[in-house]
Amino acid sequence: MNSVSMHNKYAPLGIWKITASIVTLAAVAFICIAPQTANDFWLQTKVGELIASNFEIPKTLLFPFTEIQTSKFNAHEWLPSVLFYEIVQLFGEDALPLVLGAFGLALFALVTWLAYRRSQHCLALAMILGLLAVCVQNFRHFLRPELLSLILLVLYLHLVESYRQKPSPKNWIGLIAVVILWSNTHGSFILAPIIASIFAAGVWLDTRRRYAEPNFVSKTTARSFGVLAVVTLVCTAINPTGWEQTAFVLKFTGSDFNNGYVLEWISSLDPIAWHWRGFWIGLGCTTLAVAVSAMRWRQLSAIDALLLACFIMLAIKATRFVVYLGIVTAYVLPPLIPKNVQRPDVSWRLYALCAGLGATVLGFAIKFGNAYGAYPHESSLNQSFTTPMRTALSNPAIRGNVMTTYDYGAELVYRAYPRLRPSLDSRIDSYGADYILFTERLLAENDLLVDFVRRYDVRYMLLTHEDFHLIRSLPSLQQWRILVMDKRAVLLERKNL
Repeated sequence: MNSVSMHNKYAPLGIWKITASIVTLAAVAFICIAPQTANDFWLQTKVGELIASNFEIPKTLLFPFTEIQTSKFNAHEWLPSVLFYEIVQLFGEDALPLVLGAFGLALFALVTWLAYRRSQHCLALAMILGLLAVCVQNFRHFLRPELLSLILLVLYLHLVESYRQKPSPKNWIGLIAVVILWSNTHGSFILAPIIASIFAAGVWLDTRRRYAEPNFVSKTTARSFGVLAVVTLVCTAINPTGWEQTAFVLKFTGSDFNNGYVLEWISSLDPIAWHWRGFWIGLGCTTLAVAVSAMRWRQLSAIDALLLACFIMLAIKATRFVVYLGIVTAYVLPPLIPKNVQRPDVSWRLYALCAGLGATVLGFAIKFGNAYGAYPHESSLNQSFTTPMRTALSNPAIRGNVMTTYDYGAELVYRAYPRLRPSLDSRIDSYGADYILFTERLLAENDLLVDFVRRYDVRYMLLTHEDFHLIRSLPSLQQWRILVMDKRAVLLERKNL
């Protein structure tokens, strides 16, 4: 067959390739561009401002007006705090939805590149898996350090993959740099030595079963990955608090209080999680990964099997770990796909499938919003202050102590500290269970609330509508008047100030 007839026969390949790329990128952008809704973003930005101004990480909670202010601040996310502050300074608050979208596109690009490498350069398959990873992660797509940690995880897998094929000083330097950045970004840095250990165990098992990697001949041994695991573990201690941070992460992860109180830490087996779109997207991704792995088990390396099993168990343990499943699936599945997908007569169909999936995601998102119901211009989860609330809180005459709940203490700090000081912000890990439960009792026990207001000269309350409903039946609320009530929050002022 001559070149002209070959071109005519497979002309759809080029058209579908362009179509798939455009539609997939449009779908990723649509579900990732969303209003800034993470309440702890505001607090992290304020902490970043203090670090940038004072060249020192706060050692205590600092912001609240109660004695808890002297408690230790677990600054395991100090580096993203500085980044968030610089982003706001550079682009302004109005650009935050676009910044969030840019991070989503960056995550998609990195995962697609990873799958592209692992699939022997099958771009259509790589884009499908990149889209899947972003969809799985999307129910927690907020401007939080967790998002940066996912990007670092993908970079780490890229470097481990390179190290797996050919150890080199460049790979070592890259791995060390990523792990150090990770350990100063988010508590998930503990995954770095765990992943390296999985590779060590997997290589050892594959050697025993005489498994041959389909796409390349590995030049690493179980011992070399064992050394890598030790080195990465040591590098995780390169942060302001050293090994103390590792102990904090392990303790916080196993806390019974977090597992029962904080929604992101509940098990995926909890019926509460079944009401979230993210649970079902993650379940679909897991089913796909397990089904393909089972059908192609002879081609499945022990490394990939252990990696998939590890992250499935993490996802079962807590819903927050579901976000990893798409990334791991994009790493595990490519070597299991038959090589004939690269043939032009098959490849264009794969691009058509990619375009169809992208269009489906885009269509559902236009109709129903992204994985947590958000659109690029609005979100039902948005708890940021409205314009009337910002205007009220910016009044210089309003100053003093403000009784707050978890939802609004962080933004209050960002917008009005030190003129206004909260009783609580979003740093649950630093406040501890006893203090959190005490602040909840204030909403239900009148005598406790009266004593608290008197002891700390509390002048204002900033509450959600749910919290206001709880507290309005207390007799002492007669001493308060509503200063601002909007669709998201209620600001109360004590009478006779």
